Amino acid sequence: MMYHKIFEELQNFRFWVAEKIWYAKTEGETFAKRFKLFVVFCAVLIAASKFLYASGLTIPNMELIIPALVVVGAFGLHVGSSERWNKATKYFGLLALLTVFVVDVSLWGFRRIYLFTWPSFILIWFLAKRKDLSFMDDFSDVAVDATLTTAILILVYDVITAFGTWVLWGSLSVGSLLGVFMGQIPFTLYHMSSLLFVPPLVALGKTMTKVRVRVASPVKTATRNRSRMRR
Repeated sequence: MMYHKIFEELQNFRFWVAEKIWYAKTEGETFAKRFKLFVVFCAVLIAASKFLYASGLTIPNMELIIPALVVVGAFGLHVGSSERWNKATKYFGLLALLTVFVVDVSLWGFRRIYLFTWPSFILIWFLAKRKDLSFMDDFSDVAVDATLTTAILILVYDVITAFGTWVLWGSLSVGSLLGVFMGQIPFTLYHMSSLLFVPPLVALGKTMTKVRVRVASPVKTATRNRSRMRR
């Protein structure tokens, strides 16, 4: 009896979670609710990326920030009639920057290179939003497009931050600039390992926003019409 009661409570909890978090009254509201959950999950990943790097669990420059920014920005979707959520998704890049700012300053204090890294994240967000990808398209197509977009924006980020390193270095000569960019190559190759996160994020987004739409069956309607004609 005790196990039966526990199982029943777990079932009730599962139904409650499904009703409150996973489903809504209409297909459109369900779609919007699930995309909100995806946005929240990506925000958590951005914060987790910094802690994973600080703990030494990832290789240098392997991060989730740019992949998450690109996927959320490029696949910007409807989030319902909530004005707060519309603003949250519209300015997701700024919210991500706030997370990065808090974690960076908490773990390493303020560094002058942040004057180039933080604006670069914002630039990446706005460039990603210029894409118009859809989770409704084939996975292979959107995964390739999102991965190529992320690769280009990683290069943009690394060029800007390398230039920032040159400016802050103090030796403002053409030779030192070339030296900085040559030294940046290994870090950029490490950074490209972040592309491994893009296909799973796209797959997760497609899975979370997949909603069954009720469609009236034309076969039943045709059968009813024939039965009426016989009468």
